[in-house]
Amino acid sequence: MSMNNVLKSEKGQVLMVTIILSVFFFIILSVMLTSVSNYVKNERYLVASSQALHIAEGGIDYALNQLNEDTGYTGESDVSLGEGVFNINITDVDSSEKLISVTSYVPNSSNSIATKTVSARASISDHIIAFHYGVQSGNGGFFMSGSGTKVNGNVYSNGNIQAEIITGSAIAANLPNAVADQSNDSPLTPTDSITFGNTSSTQDFAQSFKLSQSYSFNNVQFYIKKVGSPSNATVRILYDNSSSPGSSTGITGTLSASQVTTSYGWVSITLPTTPILTAGQTYWMVIDAGSNSSNYYILGANQSGYVNGLGKIGKYGGSWSNTSPSTLDGYFKIYLGGQTSSISGGTIGTTSDDITWANSVTNATVSGFLYCQTGSGNNKSCDNSLADPDPQSMPLSDGNIQEFKDEAAVGDPIEGNLSINSDTTMGPKKINGDVSITGGAILTVTGTIWITGNFSLTGGSTVQLDSSYGSNDGIIVIDGYVSLSGNSQFYGSGQEHSYPFLVTTSSCPDDTYCGNKDAISFGGGSGTVGLIAQNGAVSISGGSALKALAAKKVVMTGGSELIYDEGLVNSHFSSGSGGAWQFVTGTYSVSN
Repeated sequence: MSMNNVLKSEKGQVLMVTIILSVFFFIILSVMLTSVSNYVKNERYLVASSQALHIAEGGIDYALNQLNEDTGYTGESDVSLGEGVFNINITDVDSSEKLISVTSYVPNSSNSIATKTVSARASISDHIIAFHYGVQSGNGGFFMSGSGTKVNGNVYSNGNIQAEIITGSAIAANLPNAVADQSNDSPLTPTDSITFGNTSSTQDFAQSFKLSQSYSFNNVQFYIKKVGSPSNATVRILYDNSSSPGSSTGITGTLSASQVTTSYGWVSITLPTTPILTAGQTYWMVIDAGSNSSNYYILGANQSGYVNGLGKIGKYGGSWSNTSPSTLDGYFKIYLGGQTSSISGGTIGTTSDDITWANSVTNATVSGFLYCQTGSGNNKSCDNSLADPDPQSMPLSDGNIQEFKDEAAVGDPIEGNLSINSDTTMGPKKINGDVSITGGAILTVTGTIWITGNFSLTGGSTVQLDSSYGSNDGIIVIDGYVSLSGNSQFYGSGQEHSYPFLVTTSSCPDDTYCGNKDAISFGGGSGTVGLIAQNGAVSISGGSALKALAAKKVVMTGGSELIYDEGLVNSHFSSGSGGAWQFVTGTYSVSN
């Protein structure tokens, strides 16, 4: 082979090797570039997928909030959140449960890198509360008067019952044994004294106090002595009025001058069992004496010895001044409870199974069983085989009421007083102020309502539940007093056993803002309504008709009527349409 041929052959081999190496490196580079590209894509997808999950989870919380704002909410599309968007779809599972499905897209639905779907079921929370009695009163008692005043159902009272017509059972429980609730009595020998009854400007003594329990008065004791021969004095329990004695609570007793000697000693004044005062409120006890410079009283005292009140000197119905020195508190003891229960008057029961039961039953016409220790004027004798009945708890707890408030406090509240004079749909909603409904307006309740002020319904106006409540009951919670008059009307959802309930936390008439108003005053109206005022008094008059009633004290007059519905034994309180929707445990799921 010639040299030229040899060189040509070697050059060809080198070229071939170069081409092969170039192809190899190109393949390696392509593989590397593809790998990097795939890695970048995978990383972008992982990041986008994580973003999509967070967006979908945020969307489902958003959907629940929107559903609580508007029960008719069915979803929406392309809602922006973070690096993407989400779509919501809400469908009904049944009348009380919905399926919420949220699908997210990153960055958007038309050009998505990643997508996630989160689903969960939501239901309305029900509160099942037992109302075993048409009327249940606390230790303030239950009092009926006036021809035709009637309870079609049972009455249970933690105080006395004065009856007219009760078609079911009537039970009046004894109060707990008497205990010393408030006292100021040390040191045994008083360091100071308060003289009263000797001049017109120092005729009476007053001491403010606060009770720790809402029980009836048993007696009040004073550590007292006399000079000369003063007359009997009247002991009055009064409301507070700007840190001085105010109007009467209706509780009075007599300080017998003959029981007071010229040396200090404890003298007891028996007080009636009602009305019941509210724990934590400021009241005054006044020894209302005459005025005689030679015949007067001296009360043992100390300086700042009683932390829940102060002493004053002055005249009942007149002006009051500080003691001298100004920090004196009189020596006293307040005993609460211990009274036995009584049922008096009226016609009770319609069947042989109905029960009339109290320590004392007088002047009542009784059907069925009669359990009592003493009685007179009845159509049958007392069966004393049963011990006196015990007090029963009221149907709603503070926790129940707080749950109702929480249901109402979704979304932005209405600030200030609200006047409704045309048809309005509302709920759930909190109103920071008073609410009045007038002029025949109709308030349709679509969720729990919380009113921080007072509530009034007049002029033939109406409160009704939205049809979406079904067989559930609805709630309006009021922190102030309630006034219902002028043919007020109430309706449920349209289904059987569905009622609006008005629940007030007010202690009226004991609170200072009450102006002697009761917690609820129902002065004419009708319909399917329940009233609850477990801390205050309820007065029903003027042909009013209602379904259930629970209060610390109840007064029914003027032909008012309560028709108890047995369906209320286990009432389902629901926030109704648009109310407190909550996720159902175990229904949460995620899919791509």
